Amino acid sequence: MNKKIIWGVVIIVILVWVFSIQKSTKVVNGETIKIGVSTILSGDWAALGQNIVNAAKLAVSKINAAGGINGRKLEILVEDAGVDSKTGLAAAQKLINIDKVKYIIGGTSSNGTLASAPLANQNMVIYMTPVTGGDNVDNAGEYVFRTANSDLLAGRDIANMMHKLGFKKVGVVAELTEYTLDLKKSFENTEAQLGDDVVISEEFEPKTTDFRTIIAKVKLAKPEAIFIASQTGIGGAIFVKQAKESGLKTTYFSDFTFVTNADAKKIIGSFDGIYFADPKYNQDDQATKDFFASYQSTYNVAPTIPFHAAATADDINLLAEAIRSVGDDSEKVHDWLISNVKDYHGLMGIYSLDSNGNSDIGFDIKLVQGNKNILIN
Repeated sequence: MNKKIIWGVVIIVILVWVFSIQKSTKVVNGETIKIGVSTILSGDWAALGQNIVNAAKLAVSKINAAGGINGRKLEILVEDAGVDSKTGLAAAQKLINIDKVKYIIGGTSSNGTLASAPLANQNMVIYMTPVTGGDNVDNAGEYVFRTANSDLLAGRDIANMMHKLGFKKVGVVAELTEYTLDLKKSFENTEAQLGDDVVISEEFEPKTTDFRTIIAKVKLAKPEAIFIASQTGIGGAIFVKQAKESGLKTTYFSDFTFVTNADAKKIIGSFDGIYFADPKYNQDDQATKDFFASYQSTYNVAPTIPFHAAATADDINLLAEAIRSVGDDSEKVHDWLISNVKDYHGLMGIYSLDSNGNSDIGFDIKLVQGNKNILIN
């Protein structure tokens, strides 16, 4: 064969090979890294979910503006998870099976998180939740991470504050939901450890509107302080309103869902005099202030629930740091998170993740006075 022809063929083969390498590289570098956001975007708590979506998009925009991760941009895919297990699972199925995401920010109810957990664990998809969760979420599986505050610590911290303030005869009234029963259990366990006397312990069904029977029992027990735990705060507001109308005199403690619910405030009129457990986050840190200022300027509104926004940003930033370190591999990202998130400085504060992927951030106890939330030390 003519040498010129041979060399021509060789050169063509080399050029084709080089072109294919370049083309392949361009495809890989051009692909986005998808992060799913499964949260509540319909119903009474839609503002909560939109807050999480806004925070995720803002955090991603900052990372992309700085060049992305190893030359690749992040992309947010959003699904409405609703508030129940069925819609929560459907959202996770869409993101995992159809969109092929490896990482999910799960800003849902505990029911939605628990329904999604088996699917995430089976597919080795990182599922990070920036909202509170109880014992069930804490132990939902190795690929479920919770960077927000554990509900168990809320019950603990309320009991500790009651004790510190000198309330030794106390009571608890809790709605029959997983979230509130976790609070009740943790509260009662801590009170037992402190040696205080829980003189009344009652539960009520969701959507209860008549608390007269429970209030009568509370009046007989005469607690110095009472912890009212309700899923959204509506039940708590109705209870406190009816209790005050009945002449019950006691000091009220609650969880943060009570005092952040505008509809609950309409029912009760004012939250003044009510103590509540507020999830801790790094609100005095400059990075947190800067992020919230950017949120305000971007969306023309402050974060609906600040700690949700802070924890969502932390989730995005932790995922970005992990992927930057070990590559776009969810199994390696899982291992990195477990091994490296120790005394992490985030918008939520300085915290670590334990072997189950849960943070150790507690709650502040605050008192509502004159429409201001006063920190109680």
